[in-house]
Amino acid sequence: MHARSIAASLAKRSLLVATSAFLSFGCATPNAPPVVVECTPPNGSARPGPALVGQTYGMQMTPIPLDGVQFDSHGTAARVAVQQLWAARTPTDTVAVQARFVSCMDAPSQISVRTSFMRADGTPVEAPSAWKRLFLTPHALALYSESSVGRDVGHSVVEVAQ
Repeated sequence: MHARSIAASLAKRSLLVATSAFLSFGCATPNAPPVVVECTPPNGSARPGPALVGQTYGMQMTPIPLDGVQFDSHGTAARVAVQQLWAARTPTDTVAVQARFVSCMDAPSQISVRTSFMRADGTPVEAPSAWKRLFLTPHALALYSESSVGRDVGHSVVEVAQ
């Protein structure tokens, strides 16, 4: 009877360790850093040339890749991992975006998420969606979804903020 109890306890522990390892895998540090915009201040010199010529202005930033997830900080990116990102046309020819997040925290937390929809040339189709609060259970999954209003969608960017 005692041996059966020990075997059951070991089986439960093995399942718990396997589940923790599976969920933690999504929170491991990948080879590439998460997508966070990096800004550099202007060099302080006046901008030469006429005003109507395309020039570089003031603060510069790294490009934001389209069709991905953009974090507001490295801290936020360390607290939540993106397990999957989908985008698909709906029957009404709008675009539905879904993202599945994994919490890397040991305590309940929350993030804000919104989506910007753009045409194929990168210009906005519509204003960004309203920020949605996503509540994250420790080391568990959470699903975010948003749909465009416009039909001329070629790209999207999902933004995540603390």
